Amino acid sequence: MDAVQESHQRFAGRSERDRLAEFNEALRSGGLVLCARGGYGISRIIDKVDFEGLAKAGTWVAGFSDITLFNLAYLALKGGRSLQSPTASVLGRPNVDAYTVDTFFGVIDAQKAIINFETEFPGQFQAEGVLWGGNLSMLTAACGTPYMPSISGILFIEDVGEPFYKVERDLIQLHQAGILKKQKCILAGHFSHLRPSAHDFGYSLQAAFNWITLQAGVPVISGLPFGHVDKMCTLCVGSPATLTLNNNLAELVMKECPGF
Repeated sequence: MDAVQESHQRFAGRSERDRLAEFNEALRSGGLVLCARGGYGISRIIDKVDFEGLAKAGTWVAGFSDITLFNLAYLALKGGRSLQSPTASVLGRPNVDAYTVDTFFGVIDAQKAIINFETEFPGQFQAEGVLWGGNLSMLTAACGTPYMPSISGILFIEDVGEPFYKVERDLIQLHQAGILKKQKCILAGHFSHLRPSAHDFGYSLQAAFNWITLQAGVPVISGLPFGHVDKMCTLCVGSPATLTLNNNLAELVMKECPGF
């Protein structure tokens, strides 16, 4: 696997062809493929990824941010399950958060995994469905492509470095595309390093969530420990899942996890 050690412009590998060839080779190898980092690049090669070979090998792919498009495509094209998880660049940090490490290995070692977290969502609530999602910008980019799944389930989202209005605009696009109305709920992870605008005048991320809830009729439940932050859980995309809320405490149960 030489592509990881080489680069061309902002991309791994000596060329696009080399990067794709080594990625497909890894997908056909079985076991676990852990992405080195996020950033940008999967969109360039997604139409040439060997999803057939991946499905036959039963390989699990783990990563987050840019790899969201891969997770979506595998689910849409093959009904395949994969992981939204810390990348190798996160897990390899000397000061990596213990929760991040523990939940990563907890999910890949189990067939059923549980994520508990606190939320400001009041009262009691329960939902069942396929767990899916990832980076909100990548979800929006997948709209109108063959790589957007048609899923009625539990959608999770996160993003980094975006202004409040951009988060709302992305959610509006998902709503107008008919995607949000199919969901039992939306789990909001961290939206880190958000950029306020001089024209916000009190407008906030919560205001965006409140507005989209009214428009789509789908509750947005915040507090999921996931995103571009040090403390992040691992989530199984395509897993049959159950979410239970009781007195500001949430329990997310994921089935059909890797179970290595």
